[in-house]
Amino acid sequence: PATTSLRSMATGTRGARGHGWLGKYRAGMGGRHLQGRWHYRDVEELKALNDEVFSMNESLNKADNIPTEAYLELSVGGEAPRRVVIELASAALPKTTENFRLLCQEKGEEGGYESTSVHKIEKTVGLCLGDVVSDDGSGGRCHPKIGTYQNPFSFEDEGFFVSHAGPGIVSMMSPGVHRNDSRFLITTADAAQLDGRFVAFGRVKDGMDVINEIHTGVFTKRGKPTVEIKVVGCGVQ
Repeated sequence: PATTSLRSMATGTRGARGHGWLGKYRAGMGGRHLQGRWHYRDVEELKALNDEVFSMNESLNKADNIPTEAYLELSVGGEAPRRVVIELASAALPKTTENFRLLCQEKGEEGGYESTSVHKIEKTVGLCLGDVVSDDGSGGRCHPKIGTYQNPFSFEDEGFFVSHAGPGIVSMMSPGVHRNDSRFLITTADAAQLDGRFVAFGRVKDGMDVINEIHTGVFTKRGKPTVEIKVVGCGVQ
């Protein structure tokens, strides 16, 4: 019998984005890079689903006093700090949001977000921050209460319930496959490529203008800001 070549069994290249991509391109449906899994993404529907996830906070027991909001006070180049308020999906993602809240509440040199920097600005994604170890994006550590004896510095993905649909989504930056530590990002645009890879757990409720001004107004060199952007204060509310 005829043998099947390895090339005919390949799953990439020609069929990766569907046969007939050229016809779709001529019909105004975008080039090959736009005809993958996100081309027909309904952002408004995803935003509505995000609203449902955050509305689950209403089911939290008030006696437990679980915060559903946190804040960051950002200072650019030593200027007066401006506050960014973040709504947390505390009911849907209790472990991830608890890690974030605990790191926001740590003060001084105890390894929290206070005094850390925005270490990178991805122009097509957003602001990257939260490195509580080296403050340059190369390291991170979850809060000691969240880590385990086997994995003291990171914890597993809790769930991909919130979509990176539009600006203002707060998401963990994965240091490895299905791992999370302290590093996170705040999106400034729809970031479909992060869905299913990074665990989004919050969204900016107030202060998105601060994020946008940093994103568009700060010059970068290979993604690194040319001025210091510090978290001078943070906490829960």
